[in-house]
Amino acid sequence: MRRSGSTYSDICKTLGVKTERCRAYLRDINPDPALENAMTKEWELAEREGRGVLEKMGFSNIHNLNEICSVISAWDYLGCKNNEWWLVDVTINGQKSIAAKRDVSSEGYKHAILLKIDSGWKLIKISTTTELEIKI
Repeated sequence: MRRSGSTYSDICKTLGVKTERCRAYLRDINPDPALENAMTKEWELAEREGRGVLEKMGFSNIHNLNEICSVISAWDYLGCKNNEWWLVDVTINGQKSIAAKRDVSSEGYKHAILLKIDSGWKLIKISTTTELEIKI
């Protein structure tokens, strides 16, 4: 399925498996370049542009986790802003699940999604703390 151009999401839905399991199993299988869809190319371009966008947003000490981690990471970049370390996921998907990102958060870091939209980029901070607690 991967060689024919199916995305991880397509494969997960078809086979009924979680994304992490699918990526871990298929990480060394690349789709046929002739069959890659425009969405995949747009997403990969956004990930490459992410570093420059983060620099313009005031981040420093930026590390591309996809280049340095042998395991597929839920986060694309690690960077520092205002003396705080951030884990950032770059996406073109406006429907990205923030709840799923909270599930893979790491204590001691700020977390965000860097969303590429038609008008530019948006950094969406993900809160991993309880804002309000009600006792009944």
